Amino acid sequence: MSNLQDLKSEFEQFVVEKCSTQDGNCDTDENEEIPEDELPPFWEEITQKLLSPEICGANLSRIDLKRISDTLGDSVAISDRKKMIKAILRHKQTKNEIRAIFDEVEKHLNGRVLIYNEISRNYPNSKFVFDSYVAKIERMKRVFVRIVEDFEDISPEADPIHFDI
Repeated sequence: MSNLQDLKSEFEQFVVEKCSTQDGNCDTDENEEIPEDELPPFWEEITQKLLSPEICGANLSRIDLKRISDTLGDSVAISDRKKMIKAILRHKQTKNEIRAIFDEVEKHLNGRVLIYNEISRNYPNSKFVFDSYVAKIERMKRVFVRIVEDFEDISPEADPIHFDI
């Protein structure tokens, strides 16, 4: 029992020394607002369209966004979906990085298409509803392609004031 008490006191001491701030809370950036200048210029369009099932054709949940970020090698805390999308897009500077994000989102959307097609086969009277969702998902995929084509890589060596034309 004594060893358990010692371990508990050591852990509490560690938390006080290494993790806590003066107000007693652990210092994390979970609630930190991501500056918009650190986000790609298309983030508002993506956020508006992806978060609206009426536009996108599917609802991407927080868990979906967490899985997408984990697959990309990012660690995004589960929070508001808009903040999660901002965190996923943060610091993405090349077409390949943007394409990788959209490829993962497309995998999740394709999963929804498979579900919608199966429901349509099993319940033919609902086919028109799910066909409209599939059409919206296909439009969303075209938006991804357009954004990747329009995206210009940002070179870390580029001088933001003096650039060559």
